[in-house]
Amino acid sequence: MPGVARPTGVRIARSTSQSRATSPARSLLCSFPILMPSLASFFLLLLARDTTGYWQQQVSYRITASLDEPTGVLTGRERISYVNRSSTTLRDFYVHQYLNAFRPGSRWAAADSAEERERFQHLVDPDYAFERITAATLMGRELRPDYPYAPDSTIAHWTLARPLVPGDSLVVEIEWQARLSTLPRRQGRQGRRFDFAQWYPKVVVYDKYGWEDHPLYPAGEFYGEFATYDVTLDLPDDQVIGATGVPVEGDPGWDKAKVDPAQQIDYQRLWYRSPLAAPGCAGLRVTAGRKCVRFRAERVHHFAFSLNPQYRYEQGRAGDAVVRVLYLPEDRATWGNGLAVRNTVAALAWLDSLYGTYQWPQLTNVHRIEGGGTEFPMMIMDGSAGLGLIVHEAGHQYTMGQLANNEWREGWLDEGFTSFQTGWFFETHGGPPAYDALEPEVLWLDLERWSEPVSFPGERYRDFATYNAMVYSKAQLFYEELRYVVGDETMRRILRAYFARWRLKHVDEDALREVAEDVSGRDLKWLFGEWLHATPLFDYRLKRVERHHLADGRWRTVVTIERRGEGRLPVEIGDADTIYARATGEPAEERVAFVTAARPGRLVLDPRGRTHDYNLLNNREARALVGRGAWTFRLDDPTREAARRDRLVRAWLPVAWSNTFGGFTVGLRERSNYLGSYDRGLLLAALATGRGATNRFSFYGRWSNPIGHPEPRSQTSVSAWAAEGRAGAKLSVDRSLREHLDFGADPHVGFDALWMATTELGYLDRGLWDDAGSVEGGPWWATTRRHGATVLHARFVARGGVVYSSPGRGIVSATRYDFEGFGRFTGEASVRTPFLARTTLGLRLFAGGYTGASPPVRQRRIPVAGADPYETFSDPLLRSRGALFLRPDFYYHAPGNANLRAFRRDLGGRWAVSVNGELTRSLGRRDHGFLREASLMGFADAGLVDTLAVPATKPGRESTFLYEGGLGLVTRHQLRDLDWTLRFEVPLVVAPFQFAADSVSGKARLAWRWQVSLSPSF
Repeated sequence: MPGVARPTGVRIARSTSQSRATSPARSLLCSFPILMPSLASFFLLLLARDTTGYWQQQVSYRITASLDEPTGVLTGRERISYVNRSSTTLRDFYVHQYLNAFRPGSRWAAADSAEERERFQHLVDPDYAFERITAATLMGRELRPDYPYAPDSTIAHWTLARPLVPGDSLVVEIEWQARLSTLPRRQGRQGRRFDFAQWYPKVVVYDKYGWEDHPLYPAGEFYGEFATYDVTLDLPDDQVIGATGVPVEGDPGWDKAKVDPAQQIDYQRLWYRSPLAAPGCAGLRVTAGRKCVRFRAERVHHFAFSLNPQYRYEQGRAGDAVVRVLYLPEDRATWGNGLAVRNTVAALAWLDSLYGTYQWPQLTNVHRIEGGGTEFPMMIMDGSAGLGLIVHEAGHQYTMGQLANNEWREGWLDEGFTSFQTGWFFETHGGPPAYDALEPEVLWLDLERWSEPVSFPGERYRDFATYNAMVYSKAQLFYEELRYVVGDETMRRILRAYFARWRLKHVDEDALREVAEDVSGRDLKWLFGEWLHATPLFDYRLKRVERHHLADGRWRTVVTIERRGEGRLPVEIGDADTIYARATGEPAEERVAFVTAARPGRLVLDPRGRTHDYNLLNNREARALVGRGAWTFRLDDPTREAARRDRLVRAWLPVAWSNTFGGFTVGLRERSNYLGSYDRGLLLAALATGRGATNRFSFYGRWSNPIGHPEPRSQTSVSAWAAEGRAGAKLSVDRSLREHLDFGADPHVGFDALWMATTELGYLDRGLWDDAGSVEGGPWWATTRRHGATVLHARFVARGGVVYSSPGRGIVSATRYDFEGFGRFTGEASVRTPFLARTTLGLRLFAGGYTGASPPVRQRRIPVAGADPYETFSDPLLRSRGALFLRPDFYYHAPGNANLRAFRRDLGGRWAVSVNGELTRSLGRRDHGFLREASLMGFADAGLVDTLAVPATKPGRESTFLYEGGLGLVTRHQLRDLDWTLRFEVPLVVAPFQFAADSVSGKARLAWRWQVSLSPSF
């Protein structure tokens, strides 16, 4: 087997895959392979056998409709001819009224409310959409529909006057009015622009599962019967229209809208040769200033159209199909000059090579009101003319269009499929494999247990974000894995056979799987089962390698592979430049032998990274000294943390700081991670160079989230240190209880256990530290909730343990300690919300207390001004006496606790309660550059503290009231991935002023003072 190169690095992404995003332009030469006609015909003749037992209902629509532009109301009547081709007698009849989803009271609006999206639930007349049946006749009887899912009215139902036996037919005549919503979503209107989709009473599919009478939800799209459409539209005469089908009567406006005056427009009026029923446009009484346009479409399951008198028209051709592009005059640079036409032609050429010949006469690409894209038979509505978006949406002409799956029941059969072919298109044209960027995104969802089975019906997912990730991204990865299992050429043959067998029919999972099994000659039920109906994790470990030098000079190598995950995939075995063998990946332990001419290099499992193995660190052959050693070393960039899919990244950075006792201190820091979230490590070794310093060597280490034992939505870390006169260790567990990816509360629970001891008093700021230690632990709970621009936060911490001090009271001895139990409890709640005159109001409440027989040692008191010494210990700029942010002439605020920011950091006692308030007004914000936002701020803080923290102002009182207020400038900054907030504050009022942090600048209650911080105040 030829060698297969593996990319040297992968940027680990965390956002949902944007298959629909605009992609950069690439060469549009059709470099993809196309089967020779004779070979293709012979191959498809063998595989495209008749679909025995398959049936679909026979439907035709004859629609006449007139649009009143000032009100946006379309008034229509339709005649539906329906033949029952099933083997079941029907007693009911259903139609979709999809436009009723885009209004208050619908299930769509309810889902938006439940997921905290503000869209249609509060629209008022005339902004919401509607579709109202004003009259209906079935089997010659006038009947009113009922609505089985009321108050949702997207499904209308009638009980038939007589049963419709197999082979029998009925005629339904409906009159209705419809209006699009001014908020676009899969349809919409804006001035004289109209994107009409799902705008008429549409027959509900009756298939092998029965009536698919399913209300429309945000998660999941449409499903329709293949039908013949005869649509006659009465429109203002200056409107330009793009639509499903071909114009057989009237002027769609393309001639006046064409950009090239010499363009000969191919209307394709004679594409369908059978005669149309009368009267068509001749039967309409079109008034002055209006026109009639009649369209015809066959073997399609929807008819959509778009109107805009400003449209510009360009045309091209892909094989027998005409490509039409309609765009706005101001978009000529991004749509015109043939750009959108070329992109659409390139997409169809690629799709024809992948599946087979496009079955319809034309494809219209219009610039829709909404961003993104939406697909309909013979028509795509796009928010841009980017090649990636067009290839994705044009792909739906095959998967969804000609291979018509039920989009709400099995959305992965079209969205994941077209995302897959889009990635393959760019890979074929010289781009990187889509797998390399896609797979880490899906892996994160799997490891964090956000994934749900890809086969779920749309509304069964916990939320829209999960639906989107599963039917687009994880489904795309499923097709990539199918391609990996069967190989590229077999995958191409599967797609062509699938299209040949099932084009212009309804498809489902069984249809695709049976074709894939027939073409590949493999049983693929296990692959479809694992990837579509379960969410397993994959992990293979290279357990052992045995090499034997044979008598003929060749090498026989035996590799033992251990399967540690639930999932199974074939596993390739190779070295740096060659793949030697492939294991089945099925047994818990598997031995694979192969013979080579030369001794293989260091072996690795899955060198191309195609098995979705979450732990590639155990895939390498062990070597002396380095073990499995899947590392990469680099100079650390503090503004960006690099991550690799296949290796542990270890990034080193020289660091330096100073303090009074240790003097100038130099060190080396290492940050390490795997996948950005696992095997995270922080190691810091430092040497103090100050004259007279003792305990010169410092060490700090933290290790978290081992990939060998991944815990979903949890952060577990162990730390240990012996640094600048303190020694200790800490165990932390943080478990997220979040239920949704992109909305709702974000609650966390956790537990911390900590030991901290003082070992060298020279480093200690004695206003913050006593010669004492503690062993403590306890739970905590925190939550954050966002509602629009309002952010709520709360946190509660409980700690209990033992504090010990040296020397103790009484007999003084260097070896004597006093031990005492204690408890320490803190709680806070805050809100930031928009306020008057475009300001933002922030309020925070805090309460904290210490319980114990003796007064607390300084480092465990409840601080008045901000964070306590344990919280700031890991920062060398806040750790020791004389460090930059602890200098007596530098006023730095580390937020936390009572947060009375203008007071001295050494003030603390048994208890404190406080309130913090801020009012900010943004001076400007942007989403790029170093400075992201600047705001003016006014603040006021007040609190009650015990007299251990601040002596009583009057004798006999057990508490002291403190308050402060001032102004500030707050700026937000970002440098690559590093972001921070800078606060410069001027506490103008501090009382009692004797305890102000800046007691030099001002010596009165009202005075000029200053302080800075690199963190938000709360």
